[in-house]
Amino acid sequence: MGKWRGIIVVLFVLPVMATPAAAKDKEPREIVPVTSSGEGVAPGAPEWVREKIKKIHAGAVESGNTESPVSWSPQARHRMSWFGCRDVWAYRGYNHFFGYNLFRYYQQVSWCSNGYSIYTWSRFRWAELNGPGWAFDGHIDSYLGGSSTARRAWTQGAFHACFASWCDYKVPWVNIEVSVSGGWSASTGG
Repeated sequence: MGKWRGIIVVLFVLPVMATPAAAKDKEPREIVPVTSSGEGVAPGAPEWVREKIKKIHAGAVESGNTESPVSWSPQARHRMSWFGCRDVWAYRGYNHFFGYNLFRYYQQVSWCSNGYSIYTWSRFRWAELNGPGWAFDGHIDSYLGGSSTARRAWTQGAFHACFASWCDYKVPWVNIEVSVSGGWSASTGG
């Protein structure tokens, strides 16, 4: 009888507990995307990430300066077409079946280029918990590498939620690749 009582609790009580307070409003809600990426500082980034990015930009050359000495070859001028600093971000999240976000796993990459090489780059990662019962278990894997003209930052985190005797585990990953030309791409999964 105890096993059936646990199943009944999970089936009937859990959806009620997991329903957000906003669900009482009759207005239709937008479905929260489970993955996204963009340029600049990630929306909702913690203050420590914002401060570190400001320090990176404070020591960098001005962005967008394309003037080059006349003595440089055409190939050198072409390669020098972009220099400065850029910030990009991506996240992987999971949504409740009612449509609201349970958690997101973010990665932010900032890099600076002089047109010939990436002379500085930094990676920041953090978790955002939005759903009841979910916990962040930490970063479980990471890769930072590449060359002077292209870099890659990959990270994976672990999350779990337990209700009664049932647990759910998620291990999202986020990959960001950047180049000396200022280009970038992001992918997520898990």
